[in-house]
Amino acid sequence: MHMDKKNLKQKRTFVPQSIGDTLRKVNRKFSSKFNRKEFVINSKWPEIAGIYFKEYSEPLNVSRVRDFENDLGETVYKNYLNVSVAPAAAIEFQHFKDTIIEKINTYFGYKAITDLRIHQNYIPKYNNMKQSKKKQIDKDDKEFVKQNIKEFRNSDLKKSLLNLGNKIITEDK
Repeated sequence: MHMDKKNLKQKRTFVPQSIGDTLRKVNRKFSSKFNRKEFVINSKWPEIAGIYFKEYSEPLNVSRVRDFENDLGETVYKNYLNVSVAPAAAIEFQHFKDTIIEKINTYFGYKAITDLRIHQNYIPKYNNMKQSKKKQIDKDDKEFVKQNIKEFRNSDLKKSLLNLGNKIITEDK
């Protein structure tokens, strides 16, 4: 039998796919900037910290500090969440620190965070930050998105996915 390059192409099955499956490559690049704990904590911060503290604090990162070696010779680490808090709310945030740690650990189902490290920095309100900064897209990021959607034939879908990819890029920067 004769096989040509046309037969090697994967044929479309016309089975509906979710957009999440289609954008997996694009999402992987941008979600890998954080580890899973940091990503979940950042995305759930308003629920974890509450209405008041979401305005005056933001999680920075999770730092791992060596704690001890267990009986098997494995190193055990403690995870600390670094949080930037406005000085006006720092004392009250310190008071609710245990509650916030408990909410984080309850969400993960294990002791993901041992303690919070509070950094007193001014945090402008979320709404003011969104309006004040216009973010620009790198040519590399724009090209990356275009490369991943070039195989689609539907121009409306291409346009929508390109806009979505560009929105994800600008929100991450």
